[in-house]
Amino acid sequence: MSTARRPRGALAALAVGFVAFGAVDGSWAARLPALEQRLSLDSGELGLVIFAVAGCATLVLPLAGWLSSRYGSRGSVGLGLAAAAVGLSLAAFMPGLAPLALAAGVVGAGFGIVDVALNAHGVALEGVAQRPLLSALHGAWSVGLLAGAGIAAAAAAAGASPRLQFPLVAAAVFAVVLFFVPRLLPGRADAAIGSAHFVLPRGALALPALLTFCSMFVEASTMNWSAVFLAGPAGSGPAVAAAGVVAFSVAMAAARFAGDPLLARWGVAGVARRGGLLAAAGVLLAITTRSPVPSLVGFACVGAGCAAIVPAIFRVAGSVPGVGAGAGIAAVATAGYMGSVANGPVIGFVARGVGLAGALALVAAASALIALLGPRLARPR
Repeated sequence: MSTARRPRGALAALAVGFVAFGAVDGSWAARLPALEQRLSLDSGELGLVIFAVAGCATLVLPLAGWLSSRYGSRGSVGLGLAAAAVGLSLAAFMPGLAPLALAAGVVGAGFGIVDVALNAHGVALEGVAQRPLLSALHGAWSVGLLAGAGIAAAAAAAGASPRLQFPLVAAAVFAVVLFFVPRLLPGRADAAIGSAHFVLPRGALALPALLTFCSMFVEASTMNWSAVFLAGPAGSGPAVAAAGVVAFSVAMAAARFAGDPLLARWGVAGVARRGGLLAAAGVLLAITTRSPVPSLVGFACVGAGCAAIVPAIFRVAGSVPGVGAGAGIAAVATAGYMGSVANGPVIGFVARGVGLAGALALVAAASALIALLGPRLARPR
């Protein structure tokens, strides 16, 4: 096979991997109200389940970075997707809070491994193609998120249980592992480039790590709580509630496919400033109106605002001299996943005291912080 054809095939396979990752995430997030209702969970207990996903994802990030940098990212892509699919299927059948949290932990471990591996492989392909690819690849993840959330919304409207939906989604993911992962670049393409050791997000990585924390806190909070907000304070039905994740996903996908040219025009500082302001405005629209249609518009604004920030920062982290792409991405992603870890318990338990609308004001504050500190970021090369 020619060297020209191999990167093209690997790029297509990598895009499918991002779609599969997003589909599991969207399916999970959009059916949280169904899991909450079936097991009679309150907002604090649901927050613990969400915490299990993000917490386990964060714990495996150092291992994920080491695996991708030491052995190449292709094998880790398959491992992470398979683990997430298994956890998703198990979650549909768990009889109580503790077993559901265990299944959520398996989902989170898969997410952590595949997130680092997919992005590390994207950085390797950018080096081969000599052009930016990560924002569009994250757009493919958003397409998957949209597909998963759309399937979930249709299943909810039809009265179908996650016990039917989740195993079907998992089967599709396993098909991706079998037929598309082998088409990625071989492990030697991005193995042992620089240090494979986990590095701390300090020095030049400190501010990008902080902004990644804020961005992923905003993204995860919107994904995990938009459907719950629509079904609760906004007073919508289950299908409209699931559509909150759909609105977020559509806007994020569109903005990510436009992210590479916007990054070239504005730089990472301008993208962060404009994106943070748009996301903050979207959250405020939702929580001040507490009405289904304005809330859907608001959550779409959050998706568009956050879309290009994380891909741009991952590109920087994966290109640090002397540090393997997987290790560099894992360092910044660890800070970002801390935001994902925080959203579940913080939003859930604050909501117990001030209501969910009041708790989501924290999401607006994190978005504003991105807009405030974004101009301090250097323009990417």
